[in-house]
Amino acid sequence: MPTIEAPRATAALARLFRRSLAQGSVNPLLPLLRHYHGVLAPLAIAESTHAASQERAPHVPITLSELQRAVIALPSLPQAVQEALAALQAEGISATAIAERIEHDQAMVARTLRAANTAFYGAPGRVATIRAAISILGLRAVSALLTAVAVSARFPAQANIPLNFKQFWRGALTTAIIARELAPVVRLDADVAFTAALLHDVGVLALATSFPAAYGTVQQYAHQADVPLWQAERVVLGVDHGVAGELLAHRWHLPAVITSAIAAHHAPPASTGSGTATLTELVHIADALAHGVVPQEDAHEAVPEVSVDTWSRFNVSVELCLDVLRSSGAAADALCEALAS
Repeated sequence: MPTIEAPRATAALARLFRRSLAQGSVNPLLPLLRHYHGVLAPLAIAESTHAASQERAPHVPITLSELQRAVIALPSLPQAVQEALAALQAEGISATAIAERIEHDQAMVARTLRAANTAFYGAPGRVATIRAAISILGLRAVSALLTAVAVSARFPAQANIPLNFKQFWRGALTTAIIARELAPVVRLDADVAFTAALLHDVGVLALATSFPAAYGTVQQYAHQADVPLWQAERVVLGVDHGVAGELLAHRWHLPAVITSAIAAHHAPPASTGSGTATLTELVHIADALAHGVVPQEDAHEAVPEVSVDTWSRFNVSVELCLDVLRSSGAAADALCEALAS
């Protein structure tokens, strides 16, 4: 739990929920995050420095064909990782064959083993080879881990790209860890959930890498108008990172269920009436919770809107959620360090 003085914690939480409070809408995650931050006092509506309606939106449109060409130009995933990803949706994949392919890439091996030996995976110091990782953690868990290694390696930090890569990956990994831990509660596969949540914002990487000047304009407008990043993308670019992420997921041949979660994680499709949560909804919830537990230095951070209907499908106890949230930060930091080149 964060160690922040009560007045500062209250102000920080009000800032995180400022959009819901200003609109008078109910965000069902607020009671849970009150517990997490130790805030009991009423929340005052934080005044935004700039009102969205007063900001003149710049327009730097990107056509769908331009975006498609940009995605095609991005690096592909290694064949070994694509084969490992197939293990997330099919049985009978040869673990030996995948291990042999991975072992040819020593940089990938080193980063994968560093991550596999973090406390998050429960086997610190015990994983010495890729084959041992598969034996101890399971092929599906190693497949998810390989995806993290491969994608982070393909989008290295660059000075000309308007993105805080450390912050991006910490957020992505926090979301992935929360999704993985909550997945069994809603009867979803934990490793598929980890992979989908890890990649939920991969479209941000695609847009910022391919169109750095335009994306800088997006970020500036999002901050000045105090609107969610995906809304700023639609206003400024005419497309958002869900569209870009879906295109990239298709190019990387990701499983369809993961592709759908990437595309719609900000606005999950309406419930089919089954009463059970979907993978897209799990990623949506994990993303919102991750925004609620980030360090408080970023004044632009906000918890995304979540519907009461969506949250009602997560029959999870407050105690379990708090345990997951309290452990997610340290686990994300350890994985970030392990994945750093």
